Amino acid sequence: MDKIFIMNLGTTSFKFKFYAFSGACSEVLASGELESVGADSSRCEISYPDGRVIAGEAAIADHGAAFSHCFSILQRDGIIRDLSDVTAVGYKAVHGGNLSGTCLVDDALIREMERVTPLAPAHNPIYLSAMKDIRKRYPQLLQVARFETSFHGTIPEKRVTYGVPYQWKEELGIRRYGFHGSSHQYIAQTVAKLQPGARRIISCHLGGSSSICAVLDGKSVATTMGATVQSGLFNNNRVGDFEPFCLKPIMEHYGYTLDETLAILSKKSGLLGLSGVSNDLRLVLEAADAGNRQAKLAFDTFCDNILGYIGMYAAYLNGLDALVFTGGIGTNSDILRQKVCENLGYLGLELDPVKNARRDDGIVSTDASKVTVWRLKTDEESVVAGCVREFLKQ
Repeated sequence: MDKIFIMNLGTTSFKFKFYAFSGACSEVLASGELESVGADSSRCEISYPDGRVIAGEAAIADHGAAFSHCFSILQRDGIIRDLSDVTAVGYKAVHGGNLSGTCLVDDALIREMERVTPLAPAHNPIYLSAMKDIRKRYPQLLQVARFETSFHGTIPEKRVTYGVPYQWKEELGIRRYGFHGSSHQYIAQTVAKLQPGARRIISCHLGGSSSICAVLDGKSVATTMGATVQSGLFNNNRVGDFEPFCLKPIMEHYGYTLDETLAILSKKSGLLGLSGVSNDLRLVLEAADAGNRQAKLAFDTFCDNILGYIGMYAAYLNGLDALVFTGGIGTNSDILRQKVCENLGYLGLELDPVKNARRDDGIVSTDASKVTVWRLKTDEESVVAGCVREFLKQ
């Protein structure tokens, strides 16, 4: 039996799922989350299949310490006997540059992730720190990374290439990579089971970080994020697509340095910057309902951004069989789904208002709709766990 510990790391968060594989079957032995990693006190919550929830607080210095803390709790609760009980740890890693797919964490992988850290400054340092720390603490433990760019390796070259000097692409790797690959892969695989005849799928992963992916016959053929996670749709506090020639006048007018300007574009833009209210769509909608014009503009612009990419990707796919909303916003905001879908009638899409108002996964379009619209909760960790298991079998 293979037991694989999957980690999903954020700037100050640590999420995990611990899987046991037996033959073709798998089960989650435990899952958990730590908040405020690096603060004086971090809240930890671990859930077990029998319904038990273990919660507490501790001082967790970094993500390596978070792994050790969770490991000790699982050991205390009898889920893990010792380190030999863990076949491997797997990472939902973000940017691997020239590396894609599922890879062993070794010196070469660490060097490549360090090389492309300027393209993923908010993510790669966190993963690198955890990988190095765990290698030091548990040198015998096998570590495997599944890169978020992997699912997008099937996108045609013409669609990942920017109109820049060719040597930038060849020498620096300046090209579209795409991210949220585990989520879009999960959606593609799930829809293939639920709606076998759907060849042309658009997956909308909408949340704190958002992207859209066009899937043809189970393979990614286009996605909104590019060389970094900053491009494409604007997100909760990231800018998305932006005119680079605006940087100079912004810097001159406000006296910002380039680093200060980029920090604003990556941390104080998107829903937060445009609404002036919050990076939480729920609070933005509350403000819009109360008459806040900026908040309404932020919501309308976000929806229009999504709509535009759906139209582009329907053209790439030469039609559309299924449209899927996933991620925290995609699954929870019926208002957003309604706003986006009301402009897709030209595709023969009809949203069912009663189904759309429900909170469970399933079809939210009418029976007569020519495009099936789904509300589906994603499961990125299960995809990473499956990929790590396949890697171990090889």
